[in-house]
Amino acid sequence: MNLLEEIREYFASVKWGARELKNLPPEYPAYVVRTANEYGVAIPYSGNAISEKFANCQIHNRIISIDGKENMFLILSCNQYSLRYEFAAVCAQFAEAGENGENRKSIVSNPSAWWEQWKTLLGNTVSVKKPYNIIAEMYVLEYLIRNGKKAVWTSLNLGSNDIETEEESYEVKSTIKRYGATVTVSGQYQLYSTKKLYLVFCRLEKSVTGVSINDMKNKLIETGYCEDLLEQQLGSLGYEFGMSIRNEKYKIIEKRKYLVDQYFPQITPLAFKGDKIPNNIIQITYTIDLDGLEYTSF
Repeated sequence: MNLLEEIREYFASVKWGARELKNLPPEYPAYVVRTANEYGVAIPYSGNAISEKFANCQIHNRIISIDGKENMFLILSCNQYSLRYEFAAVCAQFAEAGENGENRKSIVSNPSAWWEQWKTLLGNTVSVKKPYNIIAEMYVLEYLIRNGKKAVWTSLNLGSNDIETEEESYEVKSTIKRYGATVTVSGQYQLYSTKKLYLVFCRLEKSVTGVSINDMKNKLIETGYCEDLLEQQLGSLGYEFGMSIRNEKYKIIEKRKYLVDQYFPQITPLAFKGDKIPNNIIQITYTIDLDGLEYTSF
């Protein structure tokens, strides 16, 4: 288990308090912390006071009691638990010691500079998806459920795969362009999963005979998907109940499913020496041309 996997595991298992991360040198400790209002990672800190917020994330310092001892820590936290999978990637870079502790020294010496870099990155990547993107994801979700899969929509995790089943992960890409089949992969973990991973490519066009977000909502409710959960997920994606754009209709004219295996073009931590992305590389975005790759239609 590497540092990222350990953080993700602790985010899922720690309900209250702090737990030390084991995948770090003892001289550069870090802790996963969880309270009623936030979760994140804490590192020892003795610098100037800092308290900065952006979207659902915050960096701040405060005194924490761990094993009966009170010390000052620099904390990177989030107040929305549904974002934990992707937020863990930010936390891993925050907690990583780096060669000779250089990464840690850089952060504690100037946390504001580190925060500004990540705020710029997050500001460029967190955007409201187009309605046809949402329709495509909901369509694939419904398709999987109707074919006996226990599928969960995880798109709002910002970078985690869009849909998860017990044995598979699905990343859904969609377009309204008539020609070509290129997709942009935003992040080195978007095509990375410990389960069998599929990329689904959907081509749509605006049409009065198509389906809307509200149509797909009703179809999913028919399968037994929880309506309250669905409304919460749509709201988190920027499509609150009552918005007129939820009635905009699109017809799905092409659906492709690609198995993301060793033959599929991708950039993940496994593509680098030692199965680890080099220090200080915080975001990898690239475009894949799907034409010529083997796929199945459904």
